[in-house]
Amino acid sequence: MSDSLRARCDLDLTFPFHHETHPADRLMRVASWMREQGLGGEAYLTGASVDRLESRMAELLGKPAAVWFPTGTMAQGVAARLHCEASGDNRLALHPTSHLALHEEEAHVHLHGLETLGMGEWSRTLRSDDLPAAAGCAFIELPQRHNGGALPSWDELVALKALAVSRGIPLHMDGARIWGLPEAWPGHDWPEICDGFASVYVSFYKDLGASGGAVLAGDTDFIDAARLWLARMGGRLVSAWPMVPDALYALEHRLPLLPRFVEQARRIAADLGDCPGVSITPDPPQVNMMHVRLDCDVATAEAARDAAAEATGVWLGNRFWHFDADPVPALEIAIGERALAADPARIVAAIREMSAFLQGDQSTSA
Repeated sequence: MSDSLRARCDLDLTFPFHHETHPADRLMRVASWMREQGLGGEAYLTGASVDRLESRMAELLGKPAAVWFPTGTMAQGVAARLHCEASGDNRLALHPTSHLALHEEEAHVHLHGLETLGMGEWSRTLRSDDLPAAAGCAFIELPQRHNGGALPSWDELVALKALAVSRGIPLHMDGARIWGLPEAWPGHDWPEICDGFASVYVSFYKDLGASGGAVLAGDTDFIDAARLWLARMGGRLVSAWPMVPDALYALEHRLPLLPRFVEQARRIAADLGDCPGVSITPDPPQVNMMHVRLDCDVATAEAARDAAAEATGVWLGNRFWHFDADPVPALEIAIGERALAADPARIVAAIREMSAFLQGDQSTSA
């Protein structure tokens, strides 16, 4: 990645996707909002802002209780541990693209003593017939990040939930990017989507752009046990600001924008049309993210991105996902405030420039 080239671009689509780009600006905004809301200092996650956030999330997700965690990795490890302990089965069923399988250094194995049980195929979303005959818990990521934010059909999700009940397998939702799901399944709200899941994890920093933090929601006894493990794992922070008040701000100010984020993602994909050497996954996007896949190696993909940045002033992304199981480089684009405010034609033009570069590169090679 060329930092100087990225700095010259006037439209940067990289994380955290929103208008605030400097931490000092965020701190000033959080401080102002805390005063406006009457939120002050709190110690060890006991206070008005934490109570307000946990209550809001329990209601929003349709669960009896919720507990705040400083990281999703901690929250999901605790969820897996508790469900497997209750089931008397230490096998944790994971899709091959699960965050736990790819990005957590096998924390569920080394910290919680669990065994990974694979289910499903890398290239597609989970189906009900992927569910194992038995497991201590099965994790379902909605949407599946490494499939570009793809989702099963509503009927398939219902069938998966029903089969899990019949087999006595508790389901946990990795809902890191849950916020766009009602746009993917019109007529189904978050409580209905979360119904049938024994627990649900959501992130506040990914799509909503808060400074960090996560929530785990579920039954009261489960959350009481999770709160105990939060303390045992060092997550009972002496002070949770700016993360907790920042999450409350994001829920109030950015959550209402999610339908427009999703609409913009779909508009970009629809306007792209035929683009040799480049494809969108899924097409059309189901939430506010998509993967732009390039039919080349990573070095060529990076050169194509740089050429697009030079030609259009649009920086599409810092890195390309590239795994042995899915060797085609994929650039992740998530729509937030910056992409929403931009002319979608500029983003389309940048992607088309990558296609043009690939065709020229292939012609040169030939």
